[in-house]
Amino acid sequence: MMPTITTFRDPLEAPLRKLSVDLIKTYKHINEVYYAKKKKRSNNQVIEENGLHKKEKRNLNDGYDDENHDYIVRPGEVWLERYTIDCLIGKGSFGQVVKAFDHTDGEYVAIKIIKNKRPFLSQAQIEVRLLELMNQQDMDNNGYIVKLKRHFTFRNHLCLVFELLSYNLYDLLRNTNFRGVSLNLTRKFALQLLSALLFLSQPELSILHCDLKPENILLVNPKRSAIKIVDFGSSCQIGQRLYQYIQSRFYRSPEVLLGIPYDMAIDMWSLGCILVEMHTGEPLFSGTNEFDQMMKIVEVLGIPPTHILEQGTKTKRFFDRLPDNTWIPRKSKERRYRSPGTRKLHDILGVDIGGPGSRRAGEANHSVSDYIKFKELVQQMLEYDPKRRMLPFNALQSNFFKRVYDETSNVSHPTTTTTTTATTTNNNNNNPLSNLNSNSSPNLDPNHQQVKNPGRKNMIITNNTFFNSLRYRHLIETVQPPNLWQPTDSFMPGIPRPYPAQQTTNTNSSIYLTNSYPTDSIDLAAPIEFQSTNSYYPSQRTHTSPSGTTFPSLFTYVPQNFNHHLTSTIDDNSLLIQNPSLT
Repeated sequence: MMPTITTFRDPLEAPLRKLSVDLIKTYKHINEVYYAKKKKRSNNQVIEENGLHKKEKRNLNDGYDDENHDYIVRPGEVWLERYTIDCLIGKGSFGQVVKAFDHTDGEYVAIKIIKNKRPFLSQAQIEVRLLELMNQQDMDNNGYIVKLKRHFTFRNHLCLVFELLSYNLYDLLRNTNFRGVSLNLTRKFALQLLSALLFLSQPELSILHCDLKPENILLVNPKRSAIKIVDFGSSCQIGQRLYQYIQSRFYRSPEVLLGIPYDMAIDMWSLGCILVEMHTGEPLFSGTNEFDQMMKIVEVLGIPPTHILEQGTKTKRFFDRLPDNTWIPRKSKERRYRSPGTRKLHDILGVDIGGPGSRRAGEANHSVSDYIKFKELVQQMLEYDPKRRMLPFNALQSNFFKRVYDETSNVSHPTTTTTTTATTTNNNNNNPLSNLNSNSSPNLDPNHQQVKNPGRKNMIITNNTFFNSLRYRHLIETVQPPNLWQPTDSFMPGIPRPYPAQQTTNTNSSIYLTNSYPTDSIDLAAPIEFQSTNSYYPSQRTHTSPSGTTFPSLFTYVPQNFNHHLTSTIDDNSLLIQNPSLT
């Protein structure tokens, strides 16, 4: 019988030690073994399938596409014997955007090339339908919406041809070193964006943009303040909502965060956030995730109303209900937040100290009164309840825009007691405020006229052909107060929402609706300056929604050469780019 030999395991190899004292070494060893085997398998696969892999790449859409199903852009290539490709100017989840020269029309255009995959094609087809619908309603190209010139299919890629625009508003902010633009320039942007929302809200459209943010608002010309909204890839119409996860996080409305059915009011929320950011230079609510986003909103606006919270399907992600049916913010282990409503918009805008960081102290048109008007407008845009949130039609009547009205016309202020006759001549022949009705009420805006309509008592009509179109008459007829007032002239291509607009009363209790602002209030903008850190691929913020693009300037051409330098103090007059090649 063989004697039993007892052996002892090395204590350093004991499982208990490996899983306790030497746990880190154990994990490290496992990782090394795992990744060594994985690398070996990968190398063997590449060696075995190298030829096949290259063959597949060559044969992807006959060699025209890369592995991501994007078209391989080749500068100088001619498409359809019409477009000469110049360069790539944008790239996103949808595909790419190139600058091209249209030999038929003799102009540069931006061509959006959709990925050669069914989901992207289906989404782009919706975008085309909405853009064509908007273009039909905006024949004069005054709606502040990017113009879709045409679309075609080229080598299995749907291609959308747009007018070529310039920089986006995020580029503008970056080139002010994120110090923001003046209230005057913010006002000009606000007028146009509100007019765009008014245009989108007309019943023939009823379109939600669903991703309004500075990156999707582009300047038409780098030397002017005229802007247009782009990227309708996430858009939908009322009654045809497609997505639950919409809007870039910084500009996401409470109803979307809480899981409440949404409508066109979500774009007004985004606009309120954008206007504050354009002046302060920083996002108003810069959440790192949805919880952080909601808590930062609560810090400024307080806790949402109970009836709003009770509607939300995701409310309990952000708030806890107490036994007395009141709601409080959920506690966060990651960070502490200020008490609800203690971070005042008044302080963010620097109402009493000359603007954010006192940077505008002493500047003209940046008085306490100017800031109060701006704050009041933004507060109504950031109303929690979407049913009470300000409509575009009413926002355009804000006192914040009265300065534009007063300074660009020789017409008396609406509170004047002087009655102006229809034969009055304004020195500015292009000013739509020059033609006044002889029966204008002394206590009402003299830019509006009351007209007796044989078919309906005290109906109103306007001198603007857009408003006079027969398809809009039913909107006017839905509101029947004793005295109804409508703008006689307006640069705005939009109309009131399909439901009656909120009415306001003046000192003599006559009901009136006003939204008339002179055309030249937008065209007389100060020049604008830009400087991009990268000519074609500016840095992208991380809050873009999945359905959006990862490149902010979808339809822009960014010049490569700059011969100016920014100073620490930025004013509108210094915002100028020297680039004669842009048209």
